[in-house]
Amino acid sequence: MVDYRAQFRGTPSSVREARWAIVDYARTCGFTADESFEIALGAGEALANAVEHGCQNEGSITVACTYEANLLTIEITDSGTGFDHAAFAARDRDPTANRGFGLHIMRAVMDTVTYTPPGQTITLTKHRR
Repeated sequence: MVDYRAQFRGTPSSVREARWAIVDYARTCGFTADESFEIALGAGEALANAVEHGCQNEGSITVACTYEANLLTIEITDSGTGFDHAAFAARDRDPTANRGFGLHIMRAVMDTVTYTPPGQTITLTKHRR
């Protein structure tokens, strides 16, 4: 399978375009409609976080997708300064909050979610069933 790589502006309007590019790639790899929905949800949350927190609505986002042995790997890198994932993960969550569930959603629909220090790159993986 041919890898996919593209760069997008770090703006909210680019999230949709990048998300659908990832989903189109997943579909060419044979992912089902249900799996593609989960990929769209997980990747969309990661892209939105990259734009809002990483790029702060400026800069750029790079998306790289690979597929090998029924495993889709999605890397999303923003041009921001990164963040301390461990400190974020350790904070207390307010269950009544209206925001801040992106990482939880990503973990619920993807097989793995990892950050590469200093926190500018998130990697999502999904096995094809």
